[in-house]
Amino acid sequence: MEQSASAPASEGSRLIFWLGLSALLAWQAWLTLGLFGDYPWNNLLDEQPIVSGRHPQHLYLAFLGAQALDANGCCCVYDPAFQIGYPKTPIFNGCRLAELLLFLGGATYQPVVYKIGLAIACLFVPLLVVLAGRAAGLNRRAALLAGVVSMLLWWGPIGRATLEAGDSDVFFSALWWLAHLGLLVRFHRYPSLLSWICLFATAFFGWLTHPLLFTVILPLFLAYYLMAGPRHRSLTWHLSLWGAQALAVAANLIWLIDWVNFWWLRAPLPVSSAMLPHRTFATLWNAPLWAGPVERGLALGLLASGLAGVLLLHYSPQRPAARLWFFGALAFLVLAFLGVSWDPLGRIGTSSLLLPALWFAALPAAHAWVWLGQLLSRQGAAGGVALTLFIAGAAAATFWWRDDLGTIAARSVATEPFPLGLNEQRHDIVDKIVQHTGAEARILWEDRALPRTAARWSALLPYLTGRYFVGGLDPDGVIEHSSISFVDGALKGRPIRNWSDEALEEYCKRYNVGWIVAWSPAVLERFQQWAGAVPVTSLFDDVPGTLFLVRKAERNYALKGKARIVQADSQRIILADVVPEDGVVVLSLHYQNGLRALPSRVQVEREHSGRDPVDFVRLRVAGPVARVTITWGAR
Repeated sequence: MEQSASAPASEGSRLIFWLGLSALLAWQAWLTLGLFGDYPWNNLLDEQPIVSGRHPQHLYLAFLGAQALDANGCCCVYDPAFQIGYPKTPIFNGCRLAELLLFLGGATYQPVVYKIGLAIACLFVPLLVVLAGRAAGLNRRAALLAGVVSMLLWWGPIGRATLEAGDSDVFFSALWWLAHLGLLVRFHRYPSLLSWICLFATAFFGWLTHPLLFTVILPLFLAYYLMAGPRHRSLTWHLSLWGAQALAVAANLIWLIDWVNFWWLRAPLPVSSAMLPHRTFATLWNAPLWAGPVERGLALGLLASGLAGVLLLHYSPQRPAARLWFFGALAFLVLAFLGVSWDPLGRIGTSSLLLPALWFAALPAAHAWVWLGQLLSRQGAAGGVALTLFIAGAAAATFWWRDDLGTIAARSVATEPFPLGLNEQRHDIVDKIVQHTGAEARILWEDRALPRTAARWSALLPYLTGRYFVGGLDPDGVIEHSSISFVDGALKGRPIRNWSDEALEEYCKRYNVGWIVAWSPAVLERFQQWAGAVPVTSLFDDVPGTLFLVRKAERNYALKGKARIVQADSQRIILADVVPEDGVVVLSLHYQNGLRALPSRVQVEREHSGRDPVDFVRLRVAGPVARVTITWGAR
């Protein structure tokens, strides 16, 4: 009788769980579609790019990488459209998922594929947390509750700002690794082909989205393996477990090798804006990583609940999973605190790891809440009184913080849309650049110091205009090739007022700059005083700017000898009418190992320069050549 009664109860619980999970995913899908405006399906499926934060940079570089992957089987390319030539490598931009999707979509410029990929990634947020909980042995109610908490955290200030800034790859990686650890527990208890496939898939996407996060997960993985591994006498289990890890790494080797090989390209990072001037408890308590007082209180409540859940799970069969979640949350929490108090970690932005810490804590916290609810329900009248008092206290707190909690509630039912596509002002900029400039010289673009969520649409300019630029792609100076750029009134790191007319002329000649787009008042004033530049047309992109023409006797990409660029893209650079001087032609292009020329009698060499941190390209050739084609192979 008891068995027959428990079976329908179990079936009912399973049905409620699947209905709840479906509702949770529908809720997440609704909020995700809200990112695409009042007509979400139309905006999701059109070709208007997301222009906030680094999304334009991701799209542009993913497009180049997809083309290279389709043509050469390698995602690295030499792009002459920015920074007088730079290698697009995995160390520069975390756009690998977009790169893969664009490659599968035909290796063409398709903002719609990028947007669909981002939307699908958002849908996985609660699903991966629920998967982590169920795989590790949490009951259905706790796993589903943890999924709800994870979704609310995702749409909170930290998650939303990072999503809009285009820096959410580390968050996606943390979620995949969280699910991977849960599946590790599952594979220990119930090894099967399905759990092995899920182990491989979560490890694959964890590596794909952010490889450095594995350094946090590896100690947890090894600790669990050393505890659970000796219980398995079968060699097949050990080989399968390590085989899933090895296969995930092997599937990512196509870019991991390049990630290691090109690590040196990364320039020293600036100090994070979130760094605290004084490392005290008070400054840490009020640090920007919390996003606000109410969010801080909720985060601390979640962490405390997670600790309580870990203690409860310690005396249950889920003790190994509780240890994984505890040490995972602790590791991310420590890194987040160090990110605002210790310069080396602050430079790589570990302060944002508070959100993964909260995701790890959400699973044991949900268990504690479910356990408390079950405990009260079994206490009869006393439990009812306790529950009533708890609800009354929660209602009083809600009334006290009604304004802040109302903001949080509003984020749970609607999301602010992404800025999509170019507005009228930016279309006008594109049109004027096409009208007043040519491909025979570069455009010096002044980047502006903007918030990380502001539109950095200038990364799309080469595709939109067919022109070549110095600046516009990397205002943060992530790679050393960007050291020659013009950022917030400083050219090559020096304020523009400190540049003489002669120095400006030499700069424009050296980098074949024929036009300048300026925004800062001090810059506009300086170029209006310079006889070597003449205003061509006015521009407007939130602030007024001007397109200047640089007066030059000759526009030429050859600094020594003669050469005319016929074609320059990420696949090849074609030069015509190449005439050497003293047996060489020096080009206004950054040198990179792996550059080679056809015909083979033309040798590509390094031209040393003390004025630029990256050397230039020197072609050694005995006599004139009608056409030279330069290509690049990363390996």
